[in-house]
Amino acid sequence: MKDKKILFITYDLSGYYDSIHNQLNAQYKHVDYYNIASLKKYKYKHIFEKAYAAIYKLFTKNKLKNYYKLQPIIEATAGKTYDYILIVRPDLFFDSQLSILKSKTKNFIAYYHDSINNITRKKEVISFFDKVYSYEKKDVKDYNLIFLPNFIYLNQDYKKTALTYDAFTIMSKDFRFNTLEKLAAYFKKKQVKYEFLVQSDKKIESELIHFIQERKNNKQVLEYLLKTNIIVDIHKYGVQDGLTFRVFESLFLEKKLITTNADIKTYDFYNPNNIHVITPDTEIDIPETFLNTPYQPIPSEIYQKYHYTNWLKTILS
Repeated sequence: MKDKKILFITYDLSGYYDSIHNQLNAQYKHVDYYNIASLKKYKYKHIFEKAYAAIYKLFTKNKLKNYYKLQPIIEATAGKTYDYILIVRPDLFFDSQLSILKSKTKNFIAYYHDSINNITRKKEVISFFDKVYSYEKKDVKDYNLIFLPNFIYLNQDYKKTALTYDAFTIMSKDFRFNTLEKLAAYFKKKQVKYEFLVQSDKKIESELIHFIQERKNNKQVLEYLLKTNIIVDIHKYGVQDGLTFRVFESLFLEKKLITTNADIKTYDFYNPNNIHVITPDTEIDIPETFLNTPYQPIPSEIYQKYHYTNWLKTILS
């Protein structure tokens, strides 16, 4: 175990970075960890503070609520220094807070698993960091970042489960819904058994899609993934093309993948037997051979390349 001090800050609603946190604890003696998603929401103390925050946001486009919410991290790390500080979603911090964190280490590192096109403040905070890694190839090229895809976060053996569906996905209700509905109609016509869950705060009825109002946790999602033959990935096309965690779930679970992300064809694990790309704006046509043939495991050396242990090794190299 290495005698180094690590500060790891992430924003993780789904538990994707639990494996990274556990691996850090296994490798380093001193690890401080904060998940922004689990921090309590800040409540304004009085109407005047709320009014000031509204005016502040109008002129700066920054939410003072974020500052107050994240300030406990700054206070908890006061007087401490670290060998490495790694932040996922640094755009949530104010510049003054990032400056304080930067002063605590000689290795200030960020990871972007959203594009700058999707979250523009990411561009503004690049200069604070010694290294910025991104899963978005366009951002890597445009802003001189370091390319690093998402990773296989799963790390335990799952018992083989009887298949209930031919295809499954879960996503939030947004502009991608029309593409998912089109795929659902295609599957219904072809008598492909599928389960598509779409989370929406509003109650919506659909003959093709099941709407849910409560967000499902990662354990619940995995139960569905284990029971399907094909995982469907409708990525945020036109916004970002970095590979989602659905892709890496398919690699770990050895499930076939139907995706809208054509860039997946440039990756070394791409195999048309395992992965089929659909285009949102064109008619869907999926070969029967893709639906009916088994998954072909990828070579071990390629699989390990995308494992969370290698991701962490790269980040801290």
